[in-house]
Amino acid sequence: AQRHKTHFQHPSKLHLRVVTLIEHPFVFTREVDDEGLCPAGQLCLDPLTNDSTILDSLFSSLHSSNDTVPIQFKKCCYGYCIDLLEKLAEDMNFDFDLYIVGDGKYGAWKNGHWTGLVGDLLGGSAHMAVTSFSINTARSQVIDFTSPFFSTSLGILVRTRDTAAPIGAFMWPLHWTMWLGIFVALHITAIFLTLYEWKSPFGMTP
Repeated sequence: AQRHKTHFQHPSKLHLRVVTLIEHPFVFTREVDDEGLCPAGQLCLDPLTNDSTILDSLFSSLHSSNDTVPIQFKKCCYGYCIDLLEKLAEDMNFDFDLYIVGDGKYGAWKNGHWTGLVGDLLGGSAHMAVTSFSINTARSQVIDFTSPFFSTSLGILVRTRDTAAPIGAFMWPLHWTMWLGIFVALHITAIFLTLYEWKSPFGMTP
């Protein structure tokens, strides 16, 4: 009997375009070397635009044998989020192109459209955004978020006062000019009452 071998054809690896935003300590950038490469970190582009046509042209040129991408567009991205993206690409088996958002914004609804990272995702310029990105109601209605991997909180520090209050602590609520006015008013009132009592025919003074 002839044994037939079954050959499984692996699907082509998924290729995504990822947008990021510089936010220390999650995403840093440094300049590329003289050859336009990154000895450390992930090569990313900073084209100052979110036009998908321009991005397609730049990344096509970047991956071709004749790389014509201007060196001022090339950066080395690194940091916590970049490490997370590389690990995710390794585990999920996909490749990615990385670029920095053109307007430097996270994303807000202005003048009838979304800006920043959200605008790039909705406009099709990017498939995924990786950076320190706050989750709010408006953004959650138009894009999907992963589970949060970092959370922050606000704390207010106040210096504690000494427990033993000085003897004149009762005077703190009022300004010294107010206390002076009270002192003068009391003495004027006392003098007036004394004179009134002295001159009155019904007074206690003979």
